[in-house]
Amino acid sequence: MLEQLRKNVPTLRFTLLVIVLLCWLLPTVTLGLYMGARVFSTVQEKTETALRSGAEYAQSTAARNVDSIVTLARDAVYDNQLSAAVQEYQTEKIPYEDYYLLVRDYLDRKYSREASCTFALFFRAGDLEKPIYTSQGYSAAVLFLQNGRETALTLCETLDTRSRVIAAGDGAYLIRNLHNTRMERIGILVIGLRLDAILQPLLVNAADWNAAFALSLDDARMGVFQAPEGAQGLYQHGDLLCYTQTATIGDSVLRYQIQADRHAVYREMDAFRLLMVWLFILFVPICVAIMIFVSRRIVRPIARLSEASDRIRRGELGIVVPMRGNDELGQLGIAFSEMSLKLKQLIDQSYKKEIALRDARIQALQSRINPHFINNALEAINWQARLNGSDNVSGMVETLSVLLNASLDRNERHLVPLREELGVIDAYLYFVGLQFGNRLTVTRQVSADVLEVPLPRLVVQTLIENAVEHGVAPAGGGHIDLNIFLRETELVVEVINNGKRLTDTDIRHLHAMLEDRQPADGRLGIRNVNQRLRLIFGEAYGLRFSLDAHGNTVATIRQPLTAIEQP
Repeated sequence: MLEQLRKNVPTLRFTLLVIVLLCWLLPTVTLGLYMGARVFSTVQEKTETALRSGAEYAQSTAARNVDSIVTLARDAVYDNQLSAAVQEYQTEKIPYEDYYLLVRDYLDRKYSREASCTFALFFRAGDLEKPIYTSQGYSAAVLFLQNGRETALTLCETLDTRSRVIAAGDGAYLIRNLHNTRMERIGILVIGLRLDAILQPLLVNAADWNAAFALSLDDARMGVFQAPEGAQGLYQHGDLLCYTQTATIGDSVLRYQIQADRHAVYREMDAFRLLMVWLFILFVPICVAIMIFVSRRIVRPIARLSEASDRIRRGELGIVVPMRGNDELGQLGIAFSEMSLKLKQLIDQSYKKEIALRDARIQALQSRINPHFINNALEAINWQARLNGSDNVSGMVETLSVLLNASLDRNERHLVPLREELGVIDAYLYFVGLQFGNRLTVTRQVSADVLEVPLPRLVVQTLIENAVEHGVAPAGGGHIDLNIFLRETELVVEVINNGKRLTDTDIRHLHAMLEDRQPADGRLGIRNVNQRLRLIFGEAYGLRFSLDAHGNTVATIRQPLTAIEQP
């Protein structure tokens, strides 16, 4: 019966899902469907229609203004007054002064009263260096001659009977070739344009929407077009709502784009935001209930699991969390407690096995080193006895005793004080001194505060022996420096010899041998030293070789000063 009741209890995942559906998903979907179906579509349609119709009306009005200017320029061809004046002057019927007055009077009558024109100017074909312009607008005409003359004359070579608006400096100008009835070019007409007057409907339209704009009339431009150059109609570009349209007016092309802030255009959306605020206010009680539920049924259990995990990380095994229940978190708490107890049991077993394995490996490595010392010592005694009789046998036996005691170490210690290791080194050097005599010198610099620092047995003696056998002996003699000092939280031992010179390639081979990537080749002792240091202190420590500035071989041992428990 109890098991059946547990099966009928809703799971935590199902409970949270129901709460989310009731509190958030259902109102959001309902509101979204309503806004999408009614408010959004209506607001967008009305706004876009108003923006489009306003822009189209403004452009059509501006197009009529442009067309009137184009018509004025075209009238200069059809009324034949300029053509007649040019003809009379070229046939020498009138002098230049009369010709000048006729042309200027025509330009003044035709264009000076036009609000859209700043000046009018006429170049006679074949005499382009003597332009005639209206009596008003002198400064504007001079600016054209300075900034746009060359552009206009070049353009007219290909313009034929068409007209075109160009931009030069800060001005805009309408350019048109004038022909007689025989379609012979008699000159060039230039009309200075007041774009702000001609295109005023477009500027007013942009101001009504509080929007930026861009327009172009042939080569004259105002503002910067957004989106691709050829885009037409209504479209969004980032945060802008753009409407672009192009109109052809005679030979000219007028392109206009209004660039309204999309957020400002759709200001009716503020009503939607206000509605959302009230919805959030109404949802506060539900949210509080959700928060209380989540805090009691999710946050607190997860916090307990997190705290227990942190205690396990700090080494406190066997933690049990007080979490029960039929939902996912309750089952997670039970599984966590069972896992913690099982983990403690496995780690206890694994730790004991690892300690035993470490001791066995260290003992095996040391046992491989011991016979090597004994063999060297006996060979030295035998050699000295045959050469010198028995006078030095007593001293040799005493030093042999020191070496044997250090090698055998009946107390089975893995670490010994540095002071004791130095005694072993003295004994070894006694034998070596008998062999090399004054061909070998040894200098030691040992800080007084390191004499009681524990280190593995025979590691320093092995480095001295390696320096003798592989450095000093092949060179027939040499010098060895023994430096032992503290560096921050580490004990550093340096053995430097100036015997046989090594290369960088030799150093790399030594390191490969230390890491078991190459055979020992007679250097089993230093490989065992490196392995012992890593077994005892960790992979970050051990033995390394290098070359100093003089090319001498440097063997360096690093080990931490942290006290290590003796097995």
